[in-house]
Amino acid sequence: MSYLVFARKFRPQTFDDVVGQEHVTTTLKNAIQKKRIAQSFLFSGSRGIGKTSTARILAKALNCEKPTQADPCNRCDTCLEISNGTSLDVLEIDGASNRGIDEIRTLRENVKFKPARGQYKVYIIDEVHMLTGEAFNALLKTLEEPPSHVKFIFATTEPHKVPLTILSRCQRFHFKRVSSADIHAKLKAIAKQEKIKAKDNVLYLIAKSAEGSLRDAESLLDQLTSFSEGEIKEEDVIFSLGLTSTEVYFKFFEALKGRNSAQVLKLIHELVGEGKDIEQFLKGLLEGFRDLLVLSLGEPKEGWIEQDEDTIKTLGKWAKQFGRDELFLIVSLLQQTIREIRWSRTPRFLAEICLLKIANRADLKSINDLLTELKNPAASPVVSSTRQSIGAGQTSVPEQKKKDQINLTVSKSAGYSDAATRAQTQVGLSPRLTRPAHSQNSNLSLSDIETVWPELLARVKEKRMSIGMFLSESAPIEAGGTRVVFGFPAEFKFHKETIEQQNNKLFVRDILSELLGCQAEVVFVLTEAEQVEKPAAGQPVKDPNVDIVMSAMEIFEGSKVIRKT
Repeated sequence: MSYLVFARKFRPQTFDDVVGQEHVTTTLKNAIQKKRIAQSFLFSGSRGIGKTSTARILAKALNCEKPTQADPCNRCDTCLEISNGTSLDVLEIDGASNRGIDEIRTLRENVKFKPARGQYKVYIIDEVHMLTGEAFNALLKTLEEPPSHVKFIFATTEPHKVPLTILSRCQRFHFKRVSSADIHAKLKAIAKQEKIKAKDNVLYLIAKSAEGSLRDAESLLDQLTSFSEGEIKEEDVIFSLGLTSTEVYFKFFEALKGRNSAQVLKLIHELVGEGKDIEQFLKGLLEGFRDLLVLSLGEPKEGWIEQDEDTIKTLGKWAKQFGRDELFLIVSLLQQTIREIRWSRTPRFLAEICLLKIANRADLKSINDLLTELKNPAASPVVSSTRQSIGAGQTSVPEQKKKDQINLTVSKSAGYSDAATRAQTQVGLSPRLTRPAHSQNSNLSLSDIETVWPELLARVKEKRMSIGMFLSESAPIEAGGTRVVFGFPAEFKFHKETIEQQNNKLFVRDILSELLGCQAEVVFVLTEAEQVEKPAAGQPVKDPNVDIVMSAMEIFEGSKVIRKT
């Protein structure tokens, strides 16, 4: 007897044998049991996922002499003829080679004849989208009102090419790609039945390489069984299919994490020397960083990461080595390079540039950290490094004055008095604010609150941006004992009420108490317009941004440039 390949030997013979398409098989079984069988069906989906096999099973179930509920018995003469492709009542037509109007006219002439043995005459047209427009038009009337003994089953990988007039006359079932876990289970069963030696991680690698096609996975297993001597090893799969091993990807993780550009170039050189496809390698690397990103977000659910258990554990350790912002950046760069590499004649160079960018990436800062530095320049590393670069005892008189003191003014809502609308921070050689130290029974003053006000805003915004933005519309207006009063303009009533909520109020109080070194009590009030101190008559209103600009010019030794248009 001639050899039968795995894809044919293990072809599904019942609805329960179909892998990963329960949404289709359940509907068809119920339709048969309830005798609600449509006149035409359209099975769509990618290659090797069971469309034609399901069509055969449906044809057998409709004509079986001794059905078991909705499944064919696969023992009667009708079932055996359909399985062997010799039935006169079930006709499989290749739409690619029988695509003209003449073939469809012949089909129309033959549908009038009764089935020879079974109850129905079933026409299975594979790759139906290959029919010509004239052939589709000739099929329309027959498809809309076929004889009661005729059923049509169409299969296609490109349903968008089928005319809408055909689609509207069919019950449509979309077959999804089979998950790697389901393919792995099927391969494991085949290996056990055929007495093939292969570890789980090897079978999973084959399942993953099939990209959702069970038929492809069975063909790969068949090929590797012939290739290997005895047990199928991971090296055999990698060599035979031209894949990149998991260990190589882990080496790239290590090189990119350590910002080792030389190691990155060395690894790429080795891949090219082994004849690996650069685009496929980058796709694998992208999948690896995608898995790290998923793991960094928390415990993934089953099926989110298509890897064997040992690989998932190793990926979990690597996920802790990269920051989430780093992973987003890396994934973005890899995606962009993969899009560009398809049309490039120098894929290696693009891959090297991309990975070198990742290896030489700058330390990333969150938006909250950047906003904090902008709002609180005193704590900015730029200011600190500038201060430390000034040689001790070698500064001129103006430089010594800058070194001793820089006044940074934080502006508040228009209309407040100077004391209520801004706080001046004294910045010396230390990059952190000099906080007032108070005992538990000390009497707080308004100047104490104004001193820590910029850092209070910065810390609140760093942890809870929305509360920080609301608080920035207020200003400290009174202090005494351990009680601190913050005033809001009347138009910011909503902001005041939001911060006065118990959890928000306690949040602000705790941060303020930490800055002051004592337990503080915070109170929020609305300030009436007439209580606001106005500038003296004839006195020009000072732009609150001027002090910040002047301080920046002093720090960076810049000059003012006026642009004329």
